[in-house]
Amino acid sequence: MLLALLSILVVSSAESFATATWFSQRIEWKYGKEGLAWKTTIKSPNGQSEYQLALQPLWALEGGVVALEIVVARPGQPDLNILGKREKDVEYPFVITVEELENGLEHSKFGAVRNLEADGIALNVKIEHFRLGKGVGSGSIYCSKCKNLQELSVWITVESKPE
Repeated sequence: MLLALLSILVVSSAESFATATWFSQRIEWKYGKEGLAWKTTIKSPNGQSEYQLALQPLWALEGGVVALEIVVARPGQPDLNILGKREKDVEYPFVITVEELENGLEHSKFGAVRNLEADGIALNVKIEHFRLGKGVGSGSIYCSKCKNLQELSVWITVESKPE
């Protein structure tokens, strides 16, 4: 009887810490002709919360994608990333840069797997594959040695953060 009661308590406790999955998918971003952002709407399983999830290309002034920013935004505020605000010359786990890909993710400050939290949700982002190209910009400011981002494959899972 006591063993059965303990078993019920363990199952109940485990269920109370479970998280609800909002989104789980492999995303393949490719530069293509214009280097457009990848975007989707994610909703909580109960339908009460909604966000826009995006991989937003960041461009060098000379031209060429030098990073992708992982963006989670509320409806009506697509330019306000709830994961954080970028500042110049600061590294962020929600920004995947050409420099860290070129140097190897094993040497990256953030690694291939990034666990991000904001506003009651948890994102798990796993970088699976990337391809870099050569050359950034055109004209007198062209840099043929500089790398640009051509492709990035990531597995993204979004869940409710345990309370």
